[in-house]
Amino acid sequence: MPDKTTYPSQLLQARIDRGELKFDSGQAQMATALDQLVDVIAARGRRSWIGGLLARRRNADDGDMGLYIYGGVGRGKTMLMDMFYSALPEGRAHPRKWRLHFHDFMVLAQDLIHSARQKDADDPIEDAANALADKGQVVCFDEMEVRDIADAMILARLFTKMLDRGVIVVATSNRHADDLYKNGLHRDRFLPFIELLKQRCRMVEIADGDDWRGAVLAQLPAWYEIDASAGDSKTMAALDVAFDELRAGVPVASETIKVAGRDIVIAKAAGDVAMVMFEDLCDVPLAARDYLAIAGRFAGLVMVGIPRFDERNEHTARRFMWLIDALYDRGRFIIASAHGPIDDLYHGHQFAFEFSRTMSRLGEMTRRGKLS
Repeated sequence: MPDKTTYPSQLLQARIDRGELKFDSGQAQMATALDQLVDVIAARGRRSWIGGLLARRRNADDGDMGLYIYGGVGRGKTMLMDMFYSALPEGRAHPRKWRLHFHDFMVLAQDLIHSARQKDADDPIEDAANALADKGQVVCFDEMEVRDIADAMILARLFTKMLDRGVIVVATSNRHADDLYKNGLHRDRFLPFIELLKQRCRMVEIADGDDWRGAVLAQLPAWYEIDASAGDSKTMAALDVAFDELRAGVPVASETIKVAGRDIVIAKAAGDVAMVMFEDLCDVPLAARDYLAIAGRFAGLVMVGIPRFDERNEHTARRFMWLIDALYDRGRFIIASAHGPIDDLYHGHQFAFEFSRTMSRLGEMTRRGKLS
């Protein structure tokens, strides 16, 4: 059993004691549920993973197979997942663990399936599931959400194979499993996956409470105009502060998002927030699908240095529109510095009509309306 100071509930309390968080009963209850799963995983490690695997196959509905954590935006699900992952015991005597965003998991799964097909595998999905299971016996996903019919069709088979290999799944989502892929095309074919998920993961709702991210965003300006005469050092400092507050202590690291074989490198990511330079996302050869992937991965962006647009940089204006559409449609937030107010950004000709929608959406997003 791990030292008690490594339990999620202890890590949560430590942050409360340091004044970084306020006590939240819903978060405290969820941390306790995660404590219990830490104990289960640690105990299985002590009696050997093989023995635990046999026990799980005999008791597939024993209630401790995993957790599916759902609840509203800004309730701290990602933070609690970080604490759980940190608390899991490590070493040769314990199950291997790995963690990733659900979108990244699906991209990896699709790549593995494609690779297996190229090798003429008898069952590419089974090959992919085995490769994923080999990465670790405890897998943690953030933001399980299914929007694509191709993903929906492979999930049931993929998860069945992984769970049969003894993988414990811990996932977060904004919605109950019953509402995944709601109103999606051929959803009836997806229902067996939902039932499987409910059988092998305990559904746990994080109780309603304060939206900590909404509270942070409410205190932060969303649009910083760069003073051309003074340079952007002042706005850059303000954006650094905003990013630090929004990441809530989560370590900063580079991250790579894979889309159709392409790598999108995000230099500064922390949990589900990223800080990006405008040119790194909009002055590179990305397409609308890439921006959908970015919006699927992050809850919001802190963006540095949005320019004024004219005939010289129409190509970046087009990509910026795709990015804002993707963020808006997913209900994401943006905090940005720019070389002018929103209604004075575009001076080009090619996208004058289309950019009016972008200005409207940016106005909503930066007023902290429904998207905050």
